[in-house]
This record gives sequence, C-alpha cells and structure tokens, in this order.
Amino acid sequence: MTVHGYIGLGMMGSAMCERLATSGAAVIAHDVNPAAVDAAVERGATAVSSTEEVAEQADIISTCVPAAAHIDAVIDELATVGRAGQILLIHSTVHPDTIRSAQTRVAAWEGLVFDAAVAGGDEAARRGELAIFAGGLTDAPPIVAELLAIFGSKVIDAGPIGSGAALKIAVNVMTYAQFTAAAIAHDGMANTGGDPSALIEAWRHTGMLGALTEQWAGLLGIGPE
Repeated sequence: MTVHGYIGLGMMGSAMCERLATSGAAVIAHDVNPAAVDAAVERGATAVSSTEEVAEQADIISTCVPAAAHIDAVIDELATVGRAGQILLIHSTVHPDTIRSAQTRVAAWEGLVFDAAVAGGDEAARRGELAIFAGGLTDAPPIVAELLAIFGSKVIDAGPIGSGAALKIAVNVMTYAQFTAAAIAHDGMANTGGDPSALIEAWRHTGMLGALTEQWAGLLGIGPE
C-alpha cells in the first residue's frame, strides 16, 4: 500500500491532510506544532516525530509550508534519508525558482519534485474541491495525478516544472487587483452619496461580479478601524 506523507499542517495543510486521510489513504503527518499533529491524528493520520521519519516511510510526500526558507529546511531534512523514486509535491505559494531549485536538490538522491499550488481555501480542501495548478504533470508518474484528484476538482497542467507556481502567483495578482478595484468602486459610490448595493446589482447584471468578488463583497463597507 502506498504511504503518503504530509509535512506542514497549517490551515491549508491540515485540511488537505484530513481530506487525504478520510479518502482511505495511509497517511503519516508531521509539523513543528504538536497540536496540529494531534488534530491530524484525530482525523485519521498517523503521527511521526520528524521530517526524516516521513522520508523513511512515505512513497509520496506533500508539503505545504509558509515560504521558500521552510521548503529548503524540509529538503535539508529529507536529504538525510531520501531515496530514489520518492516524490515530493510542493503545494506552497512560492516563486518558480524555488521549485526548480528544489527539483535540483532532490534529484541528488534521484527523487522527483513537482509543483502543485492550490487555491480555494481550507473548506474546499476538506471537500476535495481545490483548484490545483501543477507543474511538470506530463512527466509525473500516475500516482501524482491520482493524488491530485483526491485533493482537487480541477487540476490544471500549467506546463513544465515551476509553471504551477507561476500560475498561482498570476492568479493571486488578478485576485488582489480585483479586490482593489472593487474597494475603490465601492468607496466611489458611497462617497458621492450613492447606494453601494446598486453597484453590486449592476456588476451582477453585467457579468462583472465574479464568484470570488461576490464572496468578499460583504467586506467592502467595513471601515479601516
């Protein structure tokens, strides 16, 4: 039976680990926060005490850590016991160069790296409805596509290694720009005595109100305080 490892049990990582465990997969989990590991165990994962233990036992490893420095640290620890053919999936939102650097480092023990950035939030992760932006998918073993299908309802093959990370950043840029434009438009209506709800109605009717903006529309009238 394939053993799945999960490293990094923050808001998104814990939800993805839960989804994997409840799918019936054999999952081992590790995080620097013992409480997060305990919560993962309650949801069906098996705790291990170190990244090295994950590397010793897991055939395919997912990591969702905050930044490039944390990915480097994970690989430093995996390198001590990593083995040929082992697969590392990086779900963090990081620069494409971070993914390519990870690929080079993991190749030293003949392991494989693929980027699989995620979007949609922790509740979507628990339902297996994430959007996943994958790099190098065409070169990945079948087990990678099988795992991503557990995590997400939409897997986009963005191109070669690093392209998934690039796509996630591009999506985030559009998201932040959309939020900013919505806030400016809302304030423009409110500051001239108009009814901001009319703006929402106009956006919806003209097709300008995407699902993401509508999700956050209730925040537009909240003041800085």
